[in-house]
Amino acid sequence: MTAAEAGTATATGNAFVAGGAVVVAGSSVVLVCLTVKAALNGMQTPIDIADTFYGTHFGDLQGWFQGCYAPKATVAPGESTPTFDVKPLSEPHALPTPRRSPEAHEGGDKTSWGRIYATYTKYNPQTGRYYAGRTSMVVDLNKPLRPQAVAAINARDSNHHIDENDEPEVSRFRPALLDQFDVGTSIGYENRYTDVAYWRIRGREQQLIDSLGGAQSDTHPPYRTENVQRGVAKDNPLGRLFHDAATKQWGQLHPYTGT
Repeated sequence: MTAAEAGTATATGNAFVAGGAVVVAGSSVVLVCLTVKAALNGMQTPIDIADTFYGTHFGDLQGWFQGCYAPKATVAPGESTPTFDVKPLSEPHALPTPRRSPEAHEGGDKTSWGRIYATYTKYNPQTGRYYAGRTSMVVDLNKPLRPQAVAAINARDSNHHIDENDEPEVSRFRPALLDQFDVGTSIGYENRYTDVAYWRIRGREQQLIDSLGGAQSDTHPPYRTENVQRGVAKDNPLGRLFHDAATKQWGQLHPYTGT
């Protein structure tokens, strides 16, 4: 995790997720900035995503004051508001529509852009330890997704992809292998927090690191993984949401290790 991302975790210290309930304090500067930016762009905000994921109402300010939350506009009178259910995407077919208009290839074919997020492992035969990481890449949603997820991993493995985490600089690692992937609609990486897929992959990465023995920052020698730092800081206010999103999608690979 970069210093910038660590700063995000610190700045949002007044927002946290615990026991499936999302609690957001008004002084959370970074979360507010992300929410305002997403709202201005006509996208789901991080608070909207948390509300739909957990069935909470933190985005309904009028409901807070009145003590009565309005149902969704699509709900008929007398019906209860449906809860959000995350569908498994082990091999996605029905995909969300990107927020960018389709662009044409030179041949005239239409392309629907999205962003794929993936986790992977790399094995170091010299130490007998694994490194677990994540990456993402803009993809064509009209093409098979798994090959594009593999391509994203290969690009990351070749250090041709800019992402948040640094790869271990050891040539003895074997090629990276795809673990899980998910797809979102945020073409720009700066909008990743509006993709539930990103939240799932963040949780999956940390569960993967923990399942392999834990990051070196969490353990003592002899170390059991090549991950020097955690994928999600222990005090990251969104850590529980990342974990729960990944667990709902792929099952719990390892119990939650955040604070």
